[in-house]
Amino acid sequence: MKPLLTILMLVFLFVPLANAGNGSFLIIKSTYLYPEKNQEGKKFLTRIHEAYEVINIYKPQQKSLMFEIEFPKDDNTIIGTGFVVETESELKELGNKKVRVYQELPQQNTNLTTYHLVPSNQLSFTGKQLESPDFQNLTWKAVNFKTNAPLRVWVPEWAGIYRPDKDAEWLTMTYKSVIKKNLDKDLLNKILMGQVEIGFTKEQVKMALGDPLKMQLIEDNTKLEWIYTNRKVIFVKDVVSRVL
Repeated sequence: MKPLLTILMLVFLFVPLANAGNGSFLIIKSTYLYPEKNQEGKKFLTRIHEAYEVINIYKPQQKSLMFEIEFPKDDNTIIGTGFVVETESELKELGNKKVRVYQELPQQNTNLTTYHLVPSNQLSFTGKQLESPDFQNLTWKAVNFKTNAPLRVWVPEWAGIYRPDKDAEWLTMTYKSVIKKNLDKDLLNKILMGQVEIGFTKEQVKMALGDPLKMQLIEDNTKLEWIYTNRKVIFVKDVVSRVL
């Protein structure tokens, strides 16, 4: 079991930051953001309609889901220390791209969601290096940093739309594109939620799901099939006739 856990942890540590793994949440209603998942603590109101990467999901009893997101805030300056696996030369190559700075030395019992995303050019090495007993092939470097970090806050499910299959950048761009088309509210919500139905146009399918992995003619070239990871969309004369 231990080798398997180690492999899973390594995958998490080195997964590209663009793919958060939990999808993204699009805020489309004015809502309060909370520092705690039980909606306690000092809250603040946001009217910004934008998508954010989801860090965690919480299901209270008899209440709607709560999503933990990273909300940018210019005045949230963090000064701290932590550990990175990248070398100094690797950080230089990254420029201002963000890397994970773990607050404690990663081990099998470490909460790997506890980290700060810090631009690589805002890190300074202390010279201290440590090895984790669970990552024997990696050397962890201690760093200092000072950066403006996003707040980790919780937003209620009713305030927007959750897309487990898309990142925040994609969902925000799609939202802005859909709004410009003045679609009726029902159709707009279906597209943002990734729902595709009979009668949708090719443009509407692309807005809902993105570009297909593959396109091919089927049934004696009378129908067009778009293939996605988890479904197939069949068109007749550029209009959806079936969703499989």
